[in-house]
Amino acid sequence: MKLLSLTIQGSGGTTNISGAGSMPVGGSHALENIVGVGFQLLIIAAIFLALLNIIWGGFNWIMSEGDKTRVGKARERIVYSIIGLLVVFLSFLVINVIYWFFFKGTISPYVFNRGA
Repeated sequence: MKLLSLTIQGSGGTTNISGAGSMPVGGSHALENIVGVGFQLLIIAAIFLALLNIIWGGFNWIMSEGDKTRVGKARERIVYSIIGLLVVFLSFLVINVIYWFFFKGTISPYVFNRGA
């Protein structure tokens, strides 16, 4: 796997096609960049879904009208959403610590985007 990119090889040599925005297009770190972008998208999606679940739990709590079972279900939804957020942030921390340990890089939110 020489390049994981948008590259055209012809009689005149190699022509690189630049990707849209910050889309990784090849080079020695292309797979690393793709995995990093995917990881960041998953983290953002998980945070968004957890926050949406917290809002939904709060709405259910307000609409429960004092019914203890509905309040309990809403409270469970909020608690489990907060636990989910903690799991997302801890997974982010663990992945960055593992990256730092093996590759002696810096721990940052953009650990995989070092530039190709």
